[in-house]
Amino acid sequence: MKLYLLDMGSKIYGDCIVAVEGDRSILIDGAHPGDWKSSGDTPSIPDQIAEILGEPPFKVDLLVVTHCHSDHIGCLPKLVQDGTITFEQALVADENLGFPTDGEDAPLDGETAKVVAAIVEEPQGDLDRAALDQFLTDAANLSENYSAMLSKLKADRTKIVRYTGPSAKVTQIEKDFADFNLKILGPSANHLKICSEELKRLKTKARRASDSLRHADAGLDAADIYKRLLSGAGVKGADAATDDIREYLDRVGPGAALNDQSIVLSVGKAGQRILLTGDMQLAVPEVPGLDDDMASMIDAIKEGGPYQFVKLPHHASYNGFDEDVLKAFDQAQAFGISTGRGDPGHPDPGVLKLLRSISDKYHWARTDRNGVITVSFVRSKLKIDIAEGDLDDPTPNARDVAITEEGESPEPQGAPPPPPVRRVLSEAAQPPAKRGEAVVRRIAGEEVEIIARIPHTKTRVTITVEIDPAETIAVAAAAPRDPVKKNIDRLPPLLFVTNSKRLADNIGQKEAAGILDTIRPKQPMVDLAGENDAFAAIQREARNANVKGVVIVGGYDVVPSERYDTLPPSLRASIGPSAMNDPDNFIVWSDQSYGDLDGDHLADVPVSRIPDGHTAHLVQAAFETASPPPVNRFGLRNFVRPFADQIYSGLPGAEFMHTSELVRSDAIPGDLSAKHIYLMLHGSDTDTSRFWGETQGDMLEAMTVNNVPAPCGAVIFAGCCWGALTVRTRALAYRAGDPIQVVTPAQSIALSFLAAGANAFVGCTGAHYSPVDGDLNFFGAPIHSAFWKQILAGKRPAEALFQAKIDYIKGMPHGRTKIEEVAIENKILRQFTCLGLGW
Repeated sequence: MKLYLLDMGSKIYGDCIVAVEGDRSILIDGAHPGDWKSSGDTPSIPDQIAEILGEPPFKVDLLVVTHCHSDHIGCLPKLVQDGTITFEQALVADENLGFPTDGEDAPLDGETAKVVAAIVEEPQGDLDRAALDQFLTDAANLSENYSAMLSKLKADRTKIVRYTGPSAKVTQIEKDFADFNLKILGPSANHLKICSEELKRLKTKARRASDSLRHADAGLDAADIYKRLLSGAGVKGADAATDDIREYLDRVGPGAALNDQSIVLSVGKAGQRILLTGDMQLAVPEVPGLDDDMASMIDAIKEGGPYQFVKLPHHASYNGFDEDVLKAFDQAQAFGISTGRGDPGHPDPGVLKLLRSISDKYHWARTDRNGVITVSFVRSKLKIDIAEGDLDDPTPNARDVAITEEGESPEPQGAPPPPPVRRVLSEAAQPPAKRGEAVVRRIAGEEVEIIARIPHTKTRVTITVEIDPAETIAVAAAAPRDPVKKNIDRLPPLLFVTNSKRLADNIGQKEAAGILDTIRPKQPMVDLAGENDAFAAIQREARNANVKGVVIVGGYDVVPSERYDTLPPSLRASIGPSAMNDPDNFIVWSDQSYGDLDGDHLADVPVSRIPDGHTAHLVQAAFETASPPPVNRFGLRNFVRPFADQIYSGLPGAEFMHTSELVRSDAIPGDLSAKHIYLMLHGSDTDTSRFWGETQGDMLEAMTVNNVPAPCGAVIFAGCCWGALTVRTRALAYRAGDPIQVVTPAQSIALSFLAAGANAFVGCTGAHYSPVDGDLNFFGAPIHSAFWKQILAGKRPAEALFQAKIDYIKGMPHGRTKIEEVAIENKILRQFTCLGLGW
């Protein structure tokens, strides 16, 4: 059997796969709507299929449409309508589930129809105006074109099965394609239903938000509305429209409800199995209520294995693939990634970093760098042919993104008040082979031979993976990591808080026990696995030891964080609906309650958290001695944040503060391996793997996880929105009982620094505010300055932040008098947190 991942050209996203067994073939998805014709150097989909099946018209035995996104339905409607391709059978996404109506009685006008159709697609806000207009038109026509395609297939006597979950008809298709060893792994009927209901809700929200924006400005067209809804721009001035727009902006991840309807399947006999995942968001579903069904989907994938080759889900997005998902097919030898060249977010830089970290065991090819990827098996060999480029290319695509701006100070009126709040808790790699080189690698249970042929223009590069079962025992397990080595004796008395059972679930029983057994003899510990009341246990232990601080070991799913209202009740009442102008409604994640040792609802000692990111290495790194950084300081700021220059100038060293107007992630000057790192950039709650800078009127990618040096013994302070957010859900959106979805080091700049050995990453769990005019000594500036002054005075990061907050309180509200400004000052005070050991 051979499998082909076709070239997706210069457009972003896209899947089109051909499987061939003997004289029979299966086509899975249809790339982009315009791919029926060639574009630049990229041949059309018909031309690429002709290289495999011969000249059109093509007679294909089975069509699979995994889900109803335009980059998967693509050009199929046109190819079917004009007779370029015919099918004997078709297993297709059900149009009633993929294109549900929003339940509104009023018909949609043309512009709103475009917006509502496009909003459930993958986000395309970076397109130029002409391309965006075409995308919106294609999205609006997609449902009608898909229905027409199905009607034409029926007229052509194609045997059609609409996928609504496992059924006798689906089983029959598996039997009919037993020569491919075809297995449909899911999703379940309930899984599909949950996603369809979410699509209805999302379309209703988009319709109402679109209507509200047009009511406020009748001159807006579909492109204007679409871009505003993607970015949130214009919400603050929308007056009566605000409620509708705000409701829309609280939506789930863009495109998630359709992605999660993807048909997941496998082909190939035992020892040669291939897993095809569509856009299924296995790592982060981003659809409320779907977690149990997604867990069942992952279980079905595990049971269907082992696999030798896996097409990574959702174009290798952060929500498709991570360390946990890898466990479902960890016996694979190689991965494939399907997306277009220049796709700014796919493959996700965090996923590429993860792949690079495991490149001694796995290989990967990607259509955006390698063109057509051909997967085949010759006897016991997995063979991967690529049309161009190098295998195992970990280079992210360039990105100039428009991301929601940090909050600027609103228009307000009032005065401050007191704190307290109630507690609401959430539950060494070998480098890839270079061109012209050959290398043999041994991976778990197999001997793998890599052969790279030198391409002189667009000749193919062939990679051969040879299985040698005799090598299994010798290399099955990687050498265990050295145990925790940091000199615990040098730490002051600290109270460590964890939940040993949950930590073991996240990082492994042996690893968790090793870490906790190292801490226990030296430091007091509260193990919440045996406690009914976390705060009572902390206060009990604090009475028995004169602790200087509290250190939480584990992520929010190990030791819950607090969903913390940063506004005291009187201020919340005074500010009223204006609080919603803040992206977080002034509600953030906070660990400070764990520092309350006497029960008065005020933190008495500093609190830091060592997140686990579902990997033992991240926790172990916090206790290991990092090498001293070679330079004193590194700074990078947005060019419209000059207040950071004065703060940076107080740090010892001669290194310049860089500005993001000139600096991009692919060419950061200076040395990030510094003792003190100060970042004043833009951040995002949906993508913590990168920070953004800006040019005049535009955004650019200033830093990604790939820029983090290793090793890194730094202290980092970041004034970036959501820079220290270690979960996928903002505190505002979290509801009691919701599952906690943590990010991994590959998905977070903060966690990447900690995994590399940084002592502390101090940052925000919500949107940050900076001074942009006047004396520039309000909002974030005073706490930035106070933190670094405490560090230079010899304080350790956790206590430096604690003292900086005390200093900040003394100056509040820093000359601000309007009530919204006072609210911002309260938020700044309470949202900074210390990640890492911090001591």
